[in-house]
Amino acid sequence: MKKQITDPGFPAFLLPRADTDGIGHASARLADISKTDSLLAIVKRVDIAPGTLAVSLDVTKLAARLGIEASAIATDALSLAAPFQSRKRGVETRLILANDSKSADETLLLNIARACDWFDQLKSGRTYAEIAQSAGTSKRRVQQMIDLAFIAPDVVRAITEGRQPVGLTSDWLLRHDLPSDWDAQRAIIATL
Repeated sequence: MKKQITDPGFPAFLLPRADTDGIGHASARLADISKTDSLLAIVKRVDIAPGTLAVSLDVTKLAARLGIEASAIATDALSLAAPFQSRKRGVETRLILANDSKSADETLLLNIARACDWFDQLKSGRTYAEIAQSAGTSKRRVQQMIDLAFIAPDVVRAITEGRQPVGLTSDWLLRHDLPSDWDAQRAIIATL
């Protein structure tokens, strides 16, 4: 919803009879609304249907936030919809919006980089205990994380681009053993 109301074309769609000053004013107000907790205050109704999330905005509350008359708002602009998928993992269900731009999982990337560095140190002759001491962590933690250095390069690339499956997190990788075969890794990761 935030992405839709901050789209540069939305104010003109919302206020079809407004002049450029009115559209500029509405655009600024919508940007302010999107930066605060005010978004939920203008929602009238949320409907979840298979594959679609629909949000209806309250014309009166939106008009008050914009400082305009409710009659100036185009009612067809008050319904926002987005396709989504639901993913279940245990008792958790996540809604993944189709146009949701994902960012890289910084924690996962940091852990992969750390694992690669630790593996390089192992190859140069350092022990797990020495690496753990210099890193300020436990020997067990180094042993647990070292497997992250062997994730398939294309999977690491997907992680850096934010394209990994929702379930592929540092926690998941540390709780599950991935095979060393990259094709087998990809098959497991595709199920997340």
